[in-house]
Amino acid sequence: MSSPEQISAEVAERIKLAGEAAAEQAGEQPKAESQIIIEKPKSKEPNWAELTELEATNLRLPLNIPLIDHDIPAYMDIKLADTEYVAVWANRDQRRLGQLEAEGYEFIRPEHIAKGFKLPLKFDSEKLYIYQDVIAMRVHKRILFGKRRRTQELSVKQLQGMGQIALDEVNKQMIQRNSRMEEAFDKGRMSFFDVNI
Repeated sequence: MSSPEQISAEVAERIKLAGEAAAEQAGEQPKAESQIIIEKPKSKEPNWAELTELEATNLRLPLNIPLIDHDIPAYMDIKLADTEYVAVWANRDQRRLGQLEAEGYEFIRPEHIAKGFKLPLKFDSEKLYIYQDVIAMRVHKRILFGKRRRTQELSVKQLQGMGQIALDEVNKQMIQRNSRMEEAFDKGRMSFFDVNI
């Protein structure tokens, strides 16, 4: 394990090297005491047994260190063979699964997956596709889209009711603030638009 003094010296060295690399990229000449001879990049990889982290992160050294990058698979993406169905994820709680099965949802099986689509996970011993605390299911579009449309209709109706409440509140506030408006209402000379007509 490194001592605090060693760590501090390594950090100072990294800061110095980063400053030199930045100055070089900006076209400035680094100070003479910190001049480093830059060689052409080598085509072979460095000796990994002798390479230190400080050397690997020194951008002035001509090292050929390949970048190994891995894409993280999209575990939750599923492409079904039958496009009349939609894949959904459901919590594995037995009450929830029972409710969904009663509504027409089915567990996804290997034969439901589109040909050529590579799943990042494997089916379990019961041929179910599970990821952590959720399980993959499929449902026909007529069931799912019908539920979503009904939810949208309910939301619109609720918002229409809220509009009437807001209009009533505005009318009340205007009358309270302006006594002449109240007189005009009393005489029947003025009325607001009635949404029920």
